[in-house]
Amino acid sequence: MLKIKKQAQSIYAFKETGGEVLDFQIEKDCLKLFSGEEILCEINDEIISNRYFKVKEVKLSDEKVCIFCHDGVYDYLLISCIGKHFKYPLGEGVADFLVLNDEAYIIYSEEGMFGSEENLPIAQLGLIKIDIFTGEITALLDDSILETLIDVHTMSCNNKTIRILCYEDNGDDFTLDYDLISKKVRNKVVINYTVDGLLSMGDNFYARYQNHIYKVDESMEIMKEIIIDKKVYDEASSLSTGYSEVVLESENEFSIVQLSKL
Repeated sequence: MLKIKKQAQSIYAFKETGGEVLDFQIEKDCLKLFSGEEILCEINDEIISNRYFKVKEVKLSDEKVCIFCHDGVYDYLLISCIGKHFKYPLGEGVADFLVLNDEAYIIYSEEGMFGSEENLPIAQLGLIKIDIFTGEITALLDDSILETLIDVHTMSCNNKTIRILCYEDNGDDFTLDYDLISKKVRNKVVINYTVDGLLSMGDNFYARYQNHIYKVDESMEIMKEIIIDKKVYDEASSLSTGYSEVVLESENEFSIVQLSKL
């Protein structure tokens, strides 16, 4: 397990090949992200000056810095790439996002899809794809699938398939697979154990519950179990997952479980 000391304004940035801790600075309407002493990106936008502005998650992809943030009303995706900046309002209720090549995939929770009338119409589409450079938005799910997305929790991708984790009130939680090649949803699997999050590495998917990580097959059957140090898990104030990493954040440090190192 990798441990990295944190500063007052630090955030862990996920990356497919392994993330890193970034420091950030907010001054008026300017957000700066630092990798060590180097300024990774500098974005100026009016939403940054909002007193409720918060950076929620950062993902790095090739030369792109993708910042998922909130201004107190809506979620936004801010993207910095080779000196160019892009801003995409996402509305309320984003459950998770992925960045694959030059496209961002956004999935909405039940709150986003069926919530306030003041929400942006794109939230009703459930799962969307945004071309980062043109802003073109594509709806990926048909109405019959949308009806099954009762309570979306998270998603992960193994480069061929986006696996979506959904919760049911009756306890019959399930996953859906969206095939990136056929652009079809297939393989609904009801899970007979509790899952908090999904990860992926190579062609494989993993499921996490508390301090347990399970390598799973296409039917979510458990093939292997990995246990996170219970003391580190209990002392963490927050836990997040991205790509092939689980990050446990405590008051003074980030503890990173890297599947590639296990």
